[in-house]
Amino acid sequence: MVGVEPAKGWPIVAGEFIASDPKAPVAVCLLSSESLLREVASIPGVAIAGPCKTENIGIEKIVANIVSNPNIRFLVVCGVEVTGHVTGGTIEALWRNGVDESKRVRNAPGAIPFVEHLTSEAIERFRSQVELVSLINVEDLNIIRKTVEDLVSRNPGPYPAEPLIVRVEEAAAKPTVLKIPLAGSVNPMVDGVQHLLEDIRYRVQVLGRTLRLVNAVTSLRGLGISIGILISLIIYITLLLAIIWW
Repeated sequence: MVGVEPAKGWPIVAGEFIASDPKAPVAVCLLSSESLLREVASIPGVAIAGPCKTENIGIEKIVANIVSNPNIRFLVVCGVEVTGHVTGGTIEALWRNGVDESKRVRNAPGAIPFVEHLTSEAIERFRSQVELVSLINVEDLNIIRKTVEDLVSRNPGPYPAEPLIVRVEEAAAKPTVLKIPLAGSVNPMVDGVQHLLEDIRYRVQVLGRTLRLVNAVTSLRGLGISIGILISLIIYITLLLAIIWW
């Protein structure tokens, strides 16, 4: 089946994925099983594959890259679930239930399941464009490959709408202020981190020296006992010989 052209520059959002065939119908989310990436991305019929470990910005990127490519009609969620974030469960909840007024995914099991950068149009487009197939906690490549083959065989063709562009921007992380006196520092944050690393390195070295000292003391203690026994035997034999001679 002939595909259509996705949005210019697709995938439109950067991430730790491999885009294989932009006109293929299947996207694969590997959750925390990034070791499967190359094998899964090479399966015929896979348009894009990659891990996803966060239940907010990570899901936003998946949605953005799907709705900007009408050829993608299936999303396979597989691989080991992400502890705490429960990303796979949150993706499935988004697809099934959508979001509330605060952009929180309804009935999501994740810790912070907010997709604040996605418009309502993008969310509804995602839910209608793809069929989600859950293989959460499945890492068997044979099962994943067979699933993709089955989905390709029933590909309904491109979604009947133009690519939808969604801008997803990661919020800049707030710098952590380290309360360390720094005289004449040009970049307090960098210097603070360097000082912290030096402190950690010093503590590791001290710990290493302590462990070596403990081992040495233990060895010397055993050696001391042996020497003590040997000296006692020598004294005993000497006294015994002295008694015999006299």
